[in-house]
Amino acid sequence: MKLPRGKIYDSFFISDIHYLLNKRIKSHKHKELFQLLDHFHKKEIRFQNVYLVGDIIESWFFSADRRLTRIKGKKRFNKLFDRLDKLALENSRKYYIVGNHDTTSYLMRLSPRIESYLKERDWIVCEKVEDEVLIALHGHQGQYNKFTWIGSIFVLRILHVFASIFPRVFKFSEAFYHKHLNRHDPTSTEEILSYYQRLSKLTHQGHKVLISGHTHDFLCIPKINIINTGDWVKSNTFVLQDGRKFVGIRMTARKNYKKEFTLKI
Repeated sequence: MKLPRGKIYDSFFISDIHYLLNKRIKSHKHKELFQLLDHFHKKEIRFQNVYLVGDIIESWFFSADRRLTRIKGKKRFNKLFDRLDKLALENSRKYYIVGNHDTTSYLMRLSPRIESYLKERDWIVCEKVEDEVLIALHGHQGQYNKFTWIGSIFVLRILHVFASIFPRVFKFSEAFYHKHLNRHDPTSTEEILSYYQRLSKLTHQGHKVLISGHTHDFLCIPKINIINTGDWVKSNTFVLQDGRKFVGIRMTARKNYKKEFTLKI
């Protein structure tokens, strides 16, 4: 599909970028992300609302907060957010929805330094966004409650202390965490429906469109108005809102895009 020049969309949704992640640890495709954002800018495509639907900055593999204090790290933050800011119209709303990988806070909050950086750029930092049409949140709320989150973060911090001292055990630490502490994402049809029904109940979805990320599964379930934005690190996916129509798109190559689904409400 072709993206029309000069088009103003209602909203742009993207999640699970895991920015700052070192590709020696995991693939991240950040180069391709910059190609997408630069392509939007060159074609003068703009948005009334920009939704970053969680796990945008990677803080589990290392401290993104400490990165922001360094000149080189600050430049990397600016490299991403300068591009995102250019896509928003002057009166746009820009939402930074906090995901589980954005923080290692026991309270599920961004670090004060990162939150201040975002607010200075007029980003609205929140856990959930809701209006008359949609509800957007990262989706880890369907996996963690406050107690399981605190326990997971406690163990994660210990593992990362060892990994920072002995870098060679880093991958072992991550593998241990995901195998023994991180609950598996839904895979079967029954598990997927159960997961989103739980998320729907937690958010009091009603007849609104529920948009999330977290599981890295790019999907649309029209019967219950569910959309998952997928992820960038594997799938190169995002969602555009044009009026009451939501379109799921996959970037297949530079300047090449494939429409995966459309949800009309």
